[in-house]
Amino acid sequence: MISEYILRLDIIFFSLILMIFVFIFLSAKNRGKNLQNRLFLLLTVSVTLMLFLEIPYILCNGKSQCAWLNWIINTLYHMIQSMPLVLYVLLVDSFIHNDRKRIKTTLVKWVPFIVITLTLPIINIWVPVFFTIDAEGYYRRQFLLPLMFILQYIPIAVVLYTLLQKKNRLDTIVYLMMWVVPVPALLASLFQFLFSGLTLTWPFISLGIVALGLAFQHKKLTEDYLTGAYNRQSLDEYLHYKLRNCKPNKTFSAFLIDVDNFKSINDEFGHKTGDEALIESVRIFKSSVRNSDFVARYAGDEFVIVLDTTDQTNLENLASRIHQNADKFNASAGKFYNLTYSIGMGIFDPLQDNTIDNFIKRVDQDMYMVKRRKKTSQYMYDTKPNRR
Repeated sequence: MISEYILRLDIIFFSLILMIFVFIFLSAKNRGKNLQNRLFLLLTVSVTLMLFLEIPYILCNGKSQCAWLNWIINTLYHMIQSMPLVLYVLLVDSFIHNDRKRIKTTLVKWVPFIVITLTLPIINIWVPVFFTIDAEGYYRRQFLLPLMFILQYIPIAVVLYTLLQKKNRLDTIVYLMMWVVPVPALLASLFQFLFSGLTLTWPFISLGIVALGLAFQHKKLTEDYLTGAYNRQSLDEYLHYKLRNCKPNKTFSAFLIDVDNFKSINDEFGHKTGDEALIESVRIFKSSVRNSDFVARYAGDEFVIVLDTTDQTNLENLASRIHQNADKFNASAGKFYNLTYSIGMGIFDPLQDNTIDNFIKRVDQDMYMVKRRKKTSQYMYDTKPNRR
């Protein structure tokens, strides 16, 4: 019996150390008001609280003199156990949409669920239909306890459905790590429901939080802070990776995209609006190309997209799709500015280009040729599918 206590407490303390480490590290590295950072820290704190509640439960369960404390602990436990799961729903949503207003709207939709999960354990104090503490101080399940488990599966199911539907909106590493929290949590809770006395759910979730924290830091190191596209360093590393794996019959291609009249947007409407234009541009690019294509900020208002295709017709079609999505944005967004782009393109040729610098220079020259054509003709208003 003593060895069982020690093992269970060891698991909890190990998980707590992990959570405290994650909290301190993220607090030190991310002091800003970033929405994702705040949600992640709240998630870490809520999981830490759940782990802390496990400790007095393990120590008090089965001790008649602590029966009252066991009641309080388990009531609190069941009241707040849904909070980390709802926070995880919001965190996933923030990674996909990065929209503060949307997060507030989503939270409001979850208020009835939160109210129900808070109320049921309080009702249980007077009508013990979910759990009770017997005369010897043991926690005993009652016939409606499965309802509480089912309620906890609702946010998990929402997360799993969202991840399946929005795969193309997330960085690959972040997307994979997003699964590390809900899937182990689901499996652990099922085992914990089937075999009373196990302490698995929150230690498993804490391991998922650590994995997600590492992915979170990877995302911050590799992406452009403003737009969410990959940064210049990531682009350079990716292009050299593509070069090393390049074969005569298997190369790659790239777009170099310049936001037309970006200086005018900045000068006329201010830098905040200019930042917004860049953010919207990246959303347009990502919605126009495939999830496997690499969208990066090159410099200022210039972006590079690296594509796994060597078909010129396919490149022209993708460029056309970017223009079409920009037209849709201009027609529906109600902004004071319009977004149009000059797109240079090229297929990497190991013999002609030889180096990445030569390749980017050639694509850059193609982009400037497009800009010159726009300035000397009505090219900008051409409705042909292959306009660039």
